[in-house]
Amino acid sequence: MPGSGTISRFMLWALGALAIALGWLSLVSPPLWAATSTTIPLDVIRSGDCTGEDVQLSGTIHLVSQTQRDGSVVGHFNYQNVRGVGLTSGTTYRASTVDTIRLKAPFPSDIHSVSSLHLIGQGTEDNLLVNVLFHITVDANGEMRASIESVSIQCR
Repeated sequence: MPGSGTISRFMLWALGALAIALGWLSLVSPPLWAATSTTIPLDVIRSGDCTGEDVQLSGTIHLVSQTQRDGSVVGHFNYQNVRGVGLTSGTTYRASTVDTIRLKAPFPSDIHSVSSLHLIGQGTEDNLLVNVLFHITVDANGEMRASIESVSIQCR
């Protein structure tokens, strides 16, 4: 079986070359699959001027961010189970938004960003536009974190 020894040496050589190539690639470019995740709780009561009642907003805003090849950081805000409830009428509103933000290097840096969240009312009820002011920080390693500075409601 002289052919099987040649195949085995070739396979070992190919696996070694692949390991060297992967190691080199990991040194020259940031890992695109590495993402950071932040959970931001939302639990506030705001006046819905057009609804005539206070509305409690609750749920979780999930931020997933990832460093890109150009050094920028892209973040996706996913509003998980975010809803509003009219405190007098019990009217419920549900979220229908995903937002994306891109920040360019150099890092560390921090910014303020307004995100608009649409809450859809049931039936003929007004829809609500919720503006969330985020304070976003990207550290020297490209990890993005965010917190809520303020929340306001408008009727649509």
